[in-house]
Amino acid sequence: MKVYKSKKSKRLNVIFILTFIIIIGVTIPALLNDIGNEFYIVVGINLLTLLLLLSIILKTEYRIKNNQLYWQSGPFYGKIDIKTIIKIKHHDGIFVPTVWKPALSQVGLIITYNKYDDIYLSPQNEADFIVQLLEINPTIEII
Repeated sequence: MKVYKSKKSKRLNVIFILTFIIIIGVTIPALLNDIGNEFYIVVGINLLTLLLLLSIILKTEYRIKNNQLYWQSGPFYGKIDIKTIIKIKHHDGIFVPTVWKPALSQVGLIITYNKYDDIYLSPQNEADFIVQLLEINPTIEII
């Protein structure tokens, strides 16, 4: 089983850092002004948001095992039968025309599988990733 970590763009790192700063900045006044139940609600929501973002940053990866492509981004995960992959298209840009985007970079791959399903992934080593998929399904069209 081969594990491919997601690429991380500099832009995304800046967005995550700013988000962390904003969330912590909003939480500090709640810590200083213990105002009852609102305090616990604000701190709880902010803590859950920080944990979600941290889990996405630390655990966005793709695995190929037993003719299946497994993807995970924080608590979100899924699998794709590699035999159903129709095409792989390189994508570079902020707007990605897919519903599922378990990726941390704006440079990646749009994978079309089944008949109309798409997913956007950004493995660090795209070439090796594609070669491994082609070994399982040589009919994949590369665009």
